[in-house]
This record gives sequence, structure tokens and C-alpha cells, in this order.
Amino acid sequence: MAHNRVKESCSDQSVYYLVTNRIAGGRMLFKDQEKQKLKSLLFAGCTRFSYQVIDYVFMDNHFHLLIKIPATNEMDKIELLQRYRLHKKNEEVKFINSTQREEFREKIHDISFIIGNFEQRFVQWFNKVHSSWGRLFGQRFDSEMIEVSAHSDSLLRVMAYISLNPVRAEIVSDPKDFHFCAYSDRLAGGDIGKSDHEFFDLFCRGIEAKDIRDKQKHFRQVFRAYMLGLRRYQSVDSQTLAEFFREVNLSEQLAWDDLFIHKCRFFTKCLVIGSEAFVRNKLTKFSAKMKWKRVHEPYTEDEWNDIYSLKPRRRQASAD
Repeated sequence: MAHNRVKESCSDQSVYYLVTNRIAGGRMLFKDQEKQKLKSLLFAGCTRFSYQVIDYVFMDNHFHLLIKIPATNEMDKIELLQRYRLHKKNEEVKFINSTQREEFREKIHDISFIIGNFEQRFVQWFNKVHSSWGRLFGQRFDSEMIEVSAHSDSLLRVMAYISLNPVRAEIVSDPKDFHFCAYSDRLAGGDIGKSDHEFFDLFCRGIEAKDIRDKQKHFRQVFRAYMLGLRRYQSVDSQTLAEFFREVNLSEQLAWDDLFIHKCRFFTKCLVIGSEAFVRNKLTKFSAKMKWKRVHEPYTEDEWNDIYSLKPRRRQASAD
């Protein structure tokens, strides 16, 4: 069974999660048709529940999602009722009382309910199309809470980890050429990047922007430079980016930065990713829930640019 989750229920702030799951037995069952269905279901769920897709990639045997759960108080009663009716497939149904309304509000802001519904719908479709039955995914999905702030480049690192999946798999040399990832959607002007202006304010200090679209463009430039190895993003400006891209020979296969570091299980087998202060805060808050018998500390490596993780409880080693 997968480890316990660290989940926040926040009325006044957004929460971000990296979500991962794999097909049982490592089978390569996600072809183009399956990946397109996964993508369709993922974005369709945004209208019924309360989440936003920040990043995603669908590979042949697994997927990664970066999900933003907005603050619960951002949704008024009218919008909440609309989503309830969509969920119930009934345009006239109403909440019985305020308790039912608030329970539904909490449910559609819960990462377990959101991803559980997404996976269930896909498995039902998959079994019907392929005349199969039983479990498709190997276990419960993994989820890590991600710090999104100016104090840590955790968001950029997690996005790079997601975007570089098809590069590590040697499917493409540049993620912009992989259809089933958010990076190519961003460059095509899709809805996936509609929150990028918020990240501009965190990671593009020193760059001037005229409007939201300009902020989105600059953030995408900074993110691409980050994937390529530019570590000066804290003080980056338009000239720094221009100089950096002139140094990169885009006519050759891109030498993506620290692929091995991006690949490590640091991202998908922990509970929290962020600055040391962020991880310690969650450690203090959730230690009792985890019922750990040994002391846990934020974990990092020299190459991780002061990004820390909170590792789950280790399983006992097998006798053999």
C-alpha cells in the first residue's frame, strides 16, 4: 500500500501537488488513444471539481500531474451549486442544507477525491474499450505537496522533472515536440498556461512586463532557460535570457541540465518538496498523523539547489 498523504485543507491559500501513478506490472498500455483520453478526462474534471492543471505528462506506462487546489473560500455558493449539478448530472438538484453544501465544498477541493475520480473514470473507459476487467494501476497514486513561493525553485524543478520525461525516455530531444505534455501545450497557447503570470511574479524579478500575456511569455522563457541549466533566474532579466539563449546551440540536440538529478525518486517517493523551512513546517504539522517511530529530518543533496524533501517511512527490508 502507498504511504500516507500530506494534505492541506486551506480556506485562504492554494495548495500544489505532484501526482504520479503507474500501470500495474510496468505494462506499456498507454498508446495515443489512451493518452488523449487521459488528457480529456483530466481537463473535463476542472469544470466539475475545484482544481487547475499546472503541468502534466502522459507516458506509455505512467503519468505525472502538477495540480493546484485553490483556496476553498474562492468559490461562492452559486458556482458551488453549478458544480454540484454537473457532478450529479441534474440541472435542478439543490443542496439539502448547509452541511451538505460545505461537505461537497471540501470534497471537490480534496486531492484524493479528485484524482480518485479521474482514475476511476479512465479505468472504466479503458476496460470497456479493451474488453478487459480488474485493476489497471499498480497501487494508490503518490502525491507530494509542493512549495510554490519565491523562497524556493521547487516549482521550476518539479515542472522540469515532468517536462523532461519524454527526453529521458529518448522519445524526443525537446519536450516541445511531445504532444502529450503541458510544455508543448504552453507553447501552443493552450489553457494550461493561464496561471503563468502568477509565477512571473515569483521567478522573474527584474524583468519588466506590460500585461498578463507578457508575464506569461517571460515566465516560459525563464522556465526553458531553467531546464537548459540557467541557475541565475533569481536575478534574471531580459538581457540575461538573450545572452543565455545565444550560448545554446539549438541546431543540435539540447543538452538538458542534470537529467540524472531530475530522474531520481526524490520527486515521486516523498511527501513534501520545498525549502527547508517549508518542509520543517509540514513535518511539525503532520508528524502525529504519520505515527512515525523514528526521527525524520528534511533531506537534500548539494545538487538540488537548496530544495528539500520529506521522505516517507521506509518499509522493512525483505529477508532475501
